[in-house]
Amino acid sequence: MTQKYLIPLTAVFLLFLVAYAGAGAGLGWFFGIVFPYLAVIAFLVGFVIKVMGWARSAVPFRIPTTCGQQKSLPWIKQNRIDNPDTASGVFIRMLLEIFLFRSLFRNTKAAFNRNASNRITYSWEIFLWLAALAFHYAFLVVLLRHFRFFTAPVPSWVQFLEALDGIVQLGLPGLFLSGVVLPAAVLFLLAR
Repeated sequence: MTQKYLIPLTAVFLLFLVAYAGAGAGLGWFFGIVFPYLAVIAFLVGFVIKVMGWARSAVPFRIPTTCGQQKSLPWIKQNRIDNPDTASGVFIRMLLEIFLFRSLFRNTKAAFNRNASNRITYSWEIFLWLAALAFHYAFLVVLLRHFRFFTAPVPSWVQFLEALDGIVQLGLPGLFLSGVVLPAAVLFLLAR
């Protein structure tokens, strides 16, 4: 076993020993209340540090992610969503990218077509986009449904989301749509 795996394994084992000894000493409140909050804070701080490190790092190559006409001559129509020159255009483009995976929607696959004298043909990868969208939105529904475990009166929007997700009433326990879509999308993405 390399040291790369040994350090986290040792940390988890030591954490188990500390929790076991603390539970025996009557510190259940610490490990049930304080420790989870410390873990969330440590995760958020580490996440912010990692993102700030990525933001400060140099980008060696410029990779264009747009395919529309940029702002140039006045008689050439600019694509304001693909190549925005205003803050509102950037905001709209980011909303479309974050919530609809717009660049993945335009993804194409190049291949040689043996029947047409080895010409390159392009095919649309719509199923990759659909599987990624289904996976992320099903995962979001699962995360939002878990709010019921962290709130004393369960919010009405969580109950509505759970009723909507469990609209297919098959068997007991109930079948949630996200419970079917999430593994199916993961299996498709992994098989791809």
